[in-house]
Amino acid sequence: MLIKKNTSGNSGVKKLSTVILEYLFFSAAISLFTFFFLYSTSVSIGDNYLTQRGFILTDMQQVTFQVWARSICAIASIVLFIVIFLFVLGQRLSYLLTIIKGVEMLHARSMDYDIPLEGNDDLTRLAESINYLAAARRDLWRQEKAFQEERDAWIRSLSHDIRTPLTSMLSYSELLQSKEHLSEEEMKTYMDLVYTKATQIRQLTEQLTDRNRGTWEKIDDIRFLAEQFAGEWEELLEGRFTCVTDLSGLTSFSGMADIHGLRRILDNLISNVEKYADPEHEVELTLKTEDRRLILTQRNLIRESSFGSVESSRIGLENIRRIAALYNGQVDVSDAGGVFEIRIVLSIPECL
Repeated sequence: MLIKKNTSGNSGVKKLSTVILEYLFFSAAISLFTFFFLYSTSVSIGDNYLTQRGFILTDMQQVTFQVWARSICAIASIVLFIVIFLFVLGQRLSYLLTIIKGVEMLHARSMDYDIPLEGNDDLTRLAESINYLAAARRDLWRQEKAFQEERDAWIRSLSHDIRTPLTSMLSYSELLQSKEHLSEEEMKTYMDLVYTKATQIRQLTEQLTDRNRGTWEKIDDIRFLAEQFAGEWEELLEGRFTCVTDLSGLTSFSGMADIHGLRRILDNLISNVEKYADPEHEVELTLKTEDRRLILTQRNLIRESSFGSVESSRIGLENIRRIAALYNGQVDVSDAGGVFEIRIVLSIPECL
């Protein structure tokens, strides 16, 4: 967010010295008016008082009375001048203390404090500049926090997705160790699977370091790609779950796709089945295409012992949503009646 500094009133900003002189002249004007008012009033009252009582002052007494009256009025005017000047000057000094407090709050990383704008002088402009600096700092802090949260989410996402192919590699390795006699074809199949998962882990770790958003490739036949993924999904789950796939709604067309992103979606779907699906019931996967959209639907009964263990599932679902967003797609999840269903809609872009 771009922060703009308000400079609309800077051309009419007064110098602080000019403001102080204005206060000085204002106080002096009121003091002089008060002096003449008090002096004329006191002399008039004194003359009337003496005349009513029949006192007649000599010239010397008259001069003395006038000097005494002028002195008293002058002292009162000077006191009034000092009081008024210090009062109006004290307001600006109090505002200066407010500005100092604002600077201290900014130094103490208080992000919600703004100095109130009072007057139209150098102090006001200073307060406005400090508010601008505080607003810029708040914006920078929000951007830094958002970046930190995005980075943490990115790391959690990839870390979660790395575990899935790693688990598959360990499963294949344990399977190889448990079998004493393997044909060359079986050995090659397992080694190919291990190599595929190892390559996938390498690609995920590369994304972890450079935050690569995916590599889009031209796919000549989206249907063939979807069938490959469905076959891999069934191959990784067979033996532990009864898998049912429906590919009848697939049609052939070309488009751009991020193979690694699609594989991450597949791995998260598999991981969700392994952790939460009831092996006593079927796990269904349906793939179909509509108007250049690839739609994946997975449905399974939730294992009772897995209720409440949702943290990893949330990360996996969030990963799927993040990848689907790259395709301008959407993800709908339902677990009503103990049946988990996830529907993923991906819009396949046309080839460049």
